[in-house]
Amino acid sequence: MLAAAYAARVATRLSGLCSREWDAVVIGAGPSGGVAAAVLAERGMRVLVVDSRPFPRAKVCGCCLAPAGASALRRAGLGGALRGATELGTLRMAARGASLRLPIERYCTIERTRLDSEIVRGAEERGAEFACGVRARVLDDDGVELSIGEARGVARGRVVVVADGLCGSALRGRGEFAWRIDVGSPVGVGAVLDERPEHAAPGEITMVCGHGGYVGAAPLPGGRWAVGAALSARAVGEWGAAGAIAAVLAECGFGAPAFGRGGLRGVGQLTRRRASCGRGRVLVVGDAAGYVQPLTGEGMSWGIACAARLGEHAARAAAGEDVGRAWASECARALRGRRLLCRGVCAVTRHPMALGAVLRAGAWLPGTGWASRRLCWGPV
Repeated sequence: MLAAAYAARVATRLSGLCSREWDAVVIGAGPSGGVAAAVLAERGMRVLVVDSRPFPRAKVCGCCLAPAGASALRRAGLGGALRGATELGTLRMAARGASLRLPIERYCTIERTRLDSEIVRGAEERGAEFACGVRARVLDDDGVELSIGEARGVARGRVVVVADGLCGSALRGRGEFAWRIDVGSPVGVGAVLDERPEHAAPGEITMVCGHGGYVGAAPLPGGRWAVGAALSARAVGEWGAAGAIAAVLAECGFGAPAFGRGGLRGVGQLTRRRASCGRGRVLVVGDAAGYVQPLTGEGMSWGIACAARLGEHAARAAAGEDVGRAWASECARALRGRRLLCRGVCAVTRHPMALGAVLRAGAWLPGTGWASRRLCWGPV
């Protein structure tokens, strides 16, 4: 009896979502999807945003926001999502026994449980409808198959926005959107800890570099700590993610955090791009559109900055225009400089002996603070 009642509720819920006319269906309610939904709803579009996970949901990656990302949120009228965030103005880099504290533009750290929920709430306040615990897949005709358990239905929007991240499956089976993955790129992993890891310090972002990659850490509101790492695929293959992190930290004399069972989550290899990030009625935004190994706070900020620019392109796609190339060009203009910088800096981090020498020299070279601030993606 209970199973039948649950099935009836699910069927009614799906029927309600699939029977309505939507101007936009947004897949994924992370920062990119939430900002996209808010921007489109602000334009008067009827927006449905779905996410496969129940909300509020914990997510360990992307707890640090660059100044440009925070300013993009505020310009979009979603700055309230940053209430209670921790602001940090110091980056400490360590490699081969050398360590240097660098002044940076003020970054925000905030747990994704709160950030994502607050952004989605902002979209709902503008009229978007949010449905969590609903999986989505884009069909060949650009319809969106929604499923809850075994129940399925098809929702249709004049435009479909895919923002389901690096590990999303909404475009699986659509060959024109296939991933092109750099198999030599680092593997991203992260965790949120209740206790401060040995290599971290209060009030600063920490980045420890070794032969197997780099390990970062930052304090979160409420006394918790975010740990993120970009690790060589070879190191992960030999020692596992936790072992690779321990090896990187040991090179600088630090002990490894205790992650606990299931506490360390991976997102696969970081540098990748889509064969296309827009075709017909489908536009891809955020990490789902493409990614390179980021500096601290860059990844989530990239997604927010691009999602905030989506409105005009989505309106044109909804009117029947194919804006895929224009959308790809828009994102490239917004991010090309930052991604080139990230590639350059991250290339240096893969040579810890050279980086250690740079850090030792930086302790007495004039202009080091000016240079470190220039590395930050400041407010735009």
